[in-house]
Amino acid sequence: MSEANLDTTPKSDVIFKILFGNPKHPNLLISLLNSILDTEKPIVGVTIKQTELTPEFLMKKGVRLDVLAETSDGRLINIEIQKRNEHNMKERSLFHWSRIFSGQAVVSEKYENLKQTICINIVNFPLFEDGRYWHKNFLQDSETNEKLTDLLEIHFFELPKIKKRAADSPIMFWLEFINNPESEKIKSMYRLEPVYEEAKAAYRRAIADPNVQEMLRISEKADMDYKDAIAHASEKGREEGKAEGLEEGEKIGIEKGKAEERAKAKAEKIESARKMLSKGLEIQDIADFTGLSHAEIEALK
Repeated sequence: MSEANLDTTPKSDVIFKILFGNPKHPNLLISLLNSILDTEKPIVGVTIKQTELTPEFLMKKGVRLDVLAETSDGRLINIEIQKRNEHNMKERSLFHWSRIFSGQAVVSEKYENLKQTICINIVNFPLFEDGRYWHKNFLQDSETNEKLTDLLEIHFFELPKIKKRAADSPIMFWLEFINNPESEKIKSMYRLEPVYEEAKAAYRRAIADPNVQEMLRISEKADMDYKDAIAHASEKGREEGKAEGLEEGEKIGIEKGKAEERAKAKAEKIESARKMLSKGLEIQDIADFTGLSHAEIEALK
């Protein structure tokens, strides 16, 4: 894959993880999280659960490069960037939330010590039908909207929906930065906060690093190979299904014909029962003649 075709924006999970999953500059992740999470006590520190970015790791098919961190106040937060719509994002996020939440050690069944677990998903495709770019999800009562618990919180951000919005707030800065760090919308914002300048510098260092460029190439190739393997398996399944489908189709056709015959016979019995009822015959006599149940005949009155 040529360098010109590589996605070097933070929409690439490799670049995203280098920027926001790097213990060397945690301020970027802290600022991003504080722009999202509604808290009276801003996050002041994070412990990043680091996944080593190595060629061997990146070559694994279907690898995920989420950023998993624990905040200084004890919350567990997973952030995922997803470029392609695989039509399972909502279910996928809930599954990852459940794995992180249930992975906590519960000593002596002290469930009250479970930590709040938050999943943040930033996607490069429309996910919800409305025009909102940000959806926050909690467990709550369907009538009163009262929260059942604060332990579950899932956010979805849709990058395509921010195009017409001004980068006039911290969250909009970070979303636009992830979407395109060199866009005109945020160039004037870099000087507003030291952490924004730090993000710009970290990004430009990353994309200029030959090692990072190689990791991007490896990751993109592994991703393409993974999708090709899935496509090949699907095509093979369709071909095998065609052969099996001929025989199965015959069976289905026979069963359908039998079902239609049964339905026609039942309709004739019901019509006969109606005529008998109109002539005043007893229900038991009608049942004996047609084979219909008493309840079926009563329903015809």
